[in-house]
Amino acid sequence: MKKITLFMTAFLMAVSMNSQIIENFDDITLLNDWDFVNVSEFVGTSTWFQGNDGVFPSHQGDPTSYIGVNFNSTAGSSTISNWMILPTTTLSDGDEIIFFTRTGDGSAFPDRLEVRLSTDGDGSVAPTDFEDEGSYTILLESINPDLEVGGYPEEWTQYTITLSGIGNAVDTRVAFRYFVTNGGPSGVNSNYIGIDTLEIIQNLSIADNDIDGFNYFYNRQNQTLTINANEVFSSINIFNVLGQEVINKNLSSSSEVINLSSLKTGVYIANANVNGKIATFKLVKR
Repeated sequence: MKKITLFMTAFLMAVSMNSQIIENFDDITLLNDWDFVNVSEFVGTSTWFQGNDGVFPSHQGDPTSYIGVNFNSTAGSSTISNWMILPTTTLSDGDEIIFFTRTGDGSAFPDRLEVRLSTDGDGSVAPTDFEDEGSYTILLESINPDLEVGGYPEEWTQYTITLSGIGNAVDTRVAFRYFVTNGGPSGVNSNYIGIDTLEIIQNLSIADNDIDGFNYFYNRQNQTLTINANEVFSSINIFNVLGQEVINKNLSSSSEVINLSSLKTGVYIANANVNGKIATFKLVKR
């Protein structure tokens, strides 16, 4: 029993070391590490605000527990560029950004939302005007890019972005940009959108790794874990949240592919033995 207790303590510490964002927007005044930057052509009377259930209720939780933004981001008829920038998060290829969004029922004024990424971490530069993207030059998603009437979902709709092409363990910042041309109170575009149930999932994250030259990649599509090292592996052991060993495999080369299709959805801890040294990392299988 003592050994199991010690293992579970170490497991919980390992999980807590991995940054992950889960935000339901119950109270947006608590988003102290987030940046809200309104660089619309003519800055209007509002920025991002607590959801208004008089327009529509939240996706889940209290009726106002979502974050909203609307046409009052600018004045007159001009370009809206209103940014919500998340804190620095270490992400890798295969990680996911999941959120729900919608506009009002029967909206005749098209909205557009962009999801953008900076790989400069804490050094990311915020945009300075309505045409500027700052460090957020990687466009991950554009919802209703052509500003079509009815092109933005009018009921809560889930979007899932799977990262690729950034490599492993990169310090990033994710940004949501409410970006509408010819918007504002006098414009023909821009109404009101909400964002709710935002989650950034690290499908594979390092908890503790003191082996130089060790790297790994979890392929979510074919459910395989590829691990590489400068030296020959001895074994890999994977444990579930109960501390039960679910994979025990002897290895014989410096590059191995492990089939994880037999594992259920959930959180696991993997120990890779490389010439007597242990590399420990967390695996989140979705």
